[in-house]
Amino acid sequence: MGARFSVLKYLLSKYGYDKKYQKKVIYSSLISLVVSLLAYADKIVFALKGKPKNLKDPVFVLGHWRSGTTFLHNLLCLDKDTAFCTTYQTVFPNNLFAFQWFFKPIMKMAMPSHRPVDNVELNPNYPQEEEFALNNEIPFSFYNWWYFPKKTRAIADEYLLDKTTSQKDWDLWSKNFKRFVQRCILNTNGRRFISKNPPHTARIPQLLKLYPNAKFIFIHRNPYEVVRSTNSFYKSILEGIKLQDIEDEQLLDDILEVYRSLIEKYYEDSNLIPEKNRFEVRYGDLVNDPKHIIKSIYQDLLQDDFTRVEKPLTAFVEGLSHQLKEYKYQPEFIEKVNAALGEIIKKQDYDLLD
Repeated sequence: MGARFSVLKYLLSKYGYDKKYQKKVIYSSLISLVVSLLAYADKIVFALKGKPKNLKDPVFVLGHWRSGTTFLHNLLCLDKDTAFCTTYQTVFPNNLFAFQWFFKPIMKMAMPSHRPVDNVELNPNYPQEEEFALNNEIPFSFYNWWYFPKKTRAIADEYLLDKTTSQKDWDLWSKNFKRFVQRCILNTNGRRFISKNPPHTARIPQLLKLYPNAKFIFIHRNPYEVVRSTNSFYKSILEGIKLQDIEDEQLLDDILEVYRSLIEKYYEDSNLIPEKNRFEVRYGDLVNDPKHIIKSIYQDLLQDDFTRVEKPLTAFVEGLSHQLKEYKYQPEFIEKVNAALGEIIKKQDYDLLD
């Protein structure tokens, strides 16, 4: 609903939608049209703002969905020097400065206090991944699949895995992303932009071109648990936003294919990152000792002052209830995951189930 009307119109024409969702399309289109008209005022306000100064190199948190990226991002964003995409900006990126005072209270009243699938607290001001926001600014986004799930693999090839992407699209994405980051920094008054965006896991070459000295943190989690959690999460969210229906079996097959392709691309491209700018962490290690991991990130990767974040981090960790759980999986599920992700499971040093 917060998309530019031109973006929404283009995507509907490109991918189509099931007739049963026509009312949703009309409703979203009307709101998008209003938001797009109001965005002209936002452009004027943004143009009058000065450029951010004394910035630090950005940090990109990478990893597959449900691998702990949100938890890690929230910990890093406790630093007062951090700039990030807020939940409000995710939904209304085109109305960030001129009308935030109007839309944010409405959004706060309308949204749940916690994310239904995992009870993560929600607030318009909290850090959020930026892909939904980017998708509301330009058509170039893997998150097109949320609305058009029947086209998941074609969307992944074009907007995630760089298999069918045109140079024109990459140029558009690059220009828009630089502008987007600047808007995040101005909105949150931080000095170091910290991104949490799983699709960036496949965009290392493009991110390095924009930010040659950027820092990258890759987090991974037991793939069996990631697939189980991703499938559950997707099914719960899709019901509210999809414009096409998809069978459960096809959804799982697409999850496995995107997972495999995304992580394989990360390992192909990660050698482009200078070793001093790369940090990898297991989700289990982060849950078991978050303070130690964040301290290591500050000392080894960021070369920054950990004491600045130590007090809020300690308070945050003391209020946590994160615990690792053990799950029993059906034989057919294990067989599917092993067939698609067996090599990744072994490479990341997890036990291969049978």
